[in-house]
This record gives sequence, structure tokens and C-alpha cells, in this order.
Amino acid sequence: MKIGNLYDLASFEKLDTSFKTSGFADAYAGSVLARNLTAVDPQIFEKKYPELSFVNSGIVADNSGGAARRIQSLRKRGLGSFRTAGDVADDKGKISLAAEESSLLVITREAESDWSDTEVAEASLQGLNLVSDYVKYHNEIYMREVDEIGYLGITGSGIATGLLNYAGFSTVAATGAIAALTAQQMYDDIAGLIIAQHNAVNNTAEYKAVNVDMPIYVLNTLAITILNTAAGSASVLSALKANFPGVEFRGTFRADNAGGAGVSHTVAYSTNSEAMKMRIPTPLTVGEIIKFRSFKYSMDSKYRIAGLDVLEDSAAYILTGL
Repeated sequence: MKIGNLYDLASFEKLDTSFKTSGFADAYAGSVLARNLTAVDPQIFEKKYPELSFVNSGIVADNSGGAARRIQSLRKRGLGSFRTAGDVADDKGKISLAAEESSLLVITREAESDWSDTEVAEASLQGLNLVSDYVKYHNEIYMREVDEIGYLGITGSGIATGLLNYAGFSTVAATGAIAALTAQQMYDDIAGLIIAQHNAVNNTAEYKAVNVDMPIYVLNTLAITILNTAAGSASVLSALKANFPGVEFRGTFRADNAGGAGVSHTVAYSTNSEAMKMRIPTPLTVGEIIKFRSFKYSMDSKYRIAGLDVLEDSAAYILTGL
């Protein structure tokens, strides 16, 4: 996902300005945030975190919609056929258009932090920059929520499902739990998932799966289990990578119970914007630091999100119970 689609960069610039004019000073020369807020430069958000697999998946974050309460997407397709010359039947030789639509509810997520100048001074005695940490964790928790919503939705929010549990995707059952499978069965289950998805979309480039996300323990097991074939020996994961060079195999802890307690989901999916998009009408926006009492300060942040917009149901297949 692009940085500009995940953050309101202008709001971070205002936050920097508001701090510089608020008069904070730490135990060292200079102001608390004037020196340290450079760590909140947008480029820092490109750091990859192991738990943020969805954020780093390649699925596009789309900021369309702004303040709208619902996001609607339309897809058109042509219908009909030509007719043989001389055939005058009314139901032949007509070309028409059909439209398909999806509609997603947008929710607003908000957070705030407040502190006193005494708390800032106390934190500085331990070498901590309290205000900078607040900014850091607003961002960190935002990224975790985007990752969770993208994979699973969020309970009680109106965004019920995500990439790992969307009901419109076709599902196939694994041969068994990964620990009970032979190396060949492991290979066959994952390869079969990819082939089933590719066949379903007739290898259409925009819909063809390029990622397979699975539980971390499954990925690690595939990496250490040796598959012996007539061509030699290699790990199951190495064999999969060799036979599916256009597919990336990735792990996420969110897949562990995606189908309910104890039921894992592994998903093969396309990241093309014709197949699915992550709808974030308002990216993370941080407010200026406000002095609301003589020694009390506050900062707010918010974002608006509608979740994963699946434009083509066959663009992903789910393997259950691995």
C-alpha cells in the first residue's frame, strides 16, 4: 500500500508546527518534539513489520469517498452476441451492457491522548520522549487495525469480514491438519489450492492469485519438511516456489482461527485493483497539539475505513483446516 493512501501527510506537518509553538522543553537542550518528530517522517512508515502482512500484501489502498457514509463500486460487462447474416430473429445480434455493484459501510475510528507538562518532565528523566511516543503508538495501533480489518473485518463495526473469511470466496478443505500430513500431502494441498483458483479465472491476469497467505506455523512447517521426488529433494516450500514462480508465500498469525476457534484458513488471492481494493476514504489524520488547560495538552487522531472491497469473488480461494 502506498504511504500517501494510508496517511494524511498534511496533518502530520501541522502536528509538527503545533508542537514547535507550544513551548515544551525536555531535560536536554531543545524542545521535546522539535528534535524527535523527524522520526515521524512519512518514510519511516515503509518499515516492514512481520505482523502487518495485509498492509504489505500489495492490495491497493483506495481513498475514494471522503466523508461519504457508503462506498459503492460499479463494474460493467458486455452481453449478447453477433448473428449470422440473414437471421432476423429478434433475440439475436444484440449487444447490451450489464452493471454489477457493491456497497460498503464506512466507519470512523477515533483516538486521543492527553498529558501534562509534569508527565513530560518525569518521562524525560528516564530518557523518554512522552509526546513522541504517543504519536508513534497512534500510528502503530492504526496499522494493526488496518491489518486486522483487511484480513478479518472488525467485530461489531459493520465490517464483518475480510480477505481470510469473506463468504463469497470458494473454499476447499485441507487433507488434514499440517502436523498430520506427509510432505506430498502438504504440497498437494497448497498446489491444489493455487491451481483451483487459477482454473476458476482461466488464468486471467487481473484475477489470477499472486499471493498465498497462511498461518505462520504452516509456513514454517513447509520450509523445513523435505519433499523427495524423482528430480531430487527439497523442502515443500522450495518446491512450491519453483513450480509457482509468480506466487509469493507468506505467513500471518491472523489466519490461525479465521474460520473459528481452531480452524485455520489459507487464502490464494490476486492483489490487482480490478479484483479487490482496501477502502480507506480518510487515511490516518492527526490533529494539532492543543493546550486545553494551563498545564494539560491533548492530541486526537482519526481515520475512516470501509474494509476490503471484493470486486471479483473468484479472485481468491480459501483452504480450510490446514
